[in-house]
Amino acid sequence: MISTTLLICGGILFAVAWIALCLSKYHKWDKRKKNCSLEISAEVIDVLERKPMRGSSMLYKPVFRPMDAPEGTVIDSAYYSNLVSFKVGDKVDLLVNPENIRDFLYKDSSLNKGKTADIICCIIPAVILVIWFLLSLL
Repeated sequence: MISTTLLICGGILFAVAWIALCLSKYHKWDKRKKNCSLEISAEVIDVLERKPMRGSSMLYKPVFRPMDAPEGTVIDSAYYSNLVSFKVGDKVDLLVNPENIRDFLYKDSSLNKGKTADIICCIIPAVILVIWFLLSLL
């Protein structure tokens, strides 16, 4: 009886935390989509590399120069990632937040790998929750 109650409470707690995580991820991307309204073309002028302390894969951060901007204007992401790779000289269309140039999205949504990673982070706990529920019925 107590173990069943603990199992149910644990499942509810897990579900609430999972829903809160997914809602925060959704709101993050929704806010970015609304704020990033200025469309610009940019050229990759550098790809910064960093090796993490743990793990073996390199992390990359592209640095962009807007085509129509004054010399010395650069846009770089606040984050390193191993999900998107560019070469120096590549041309990329960006949707930029006019108030914060470091807040941008790639116009080609397939390059917004962070969004895909966030969706996967929301799907995996759902699968775990369903498996947990099915096993609790046994």
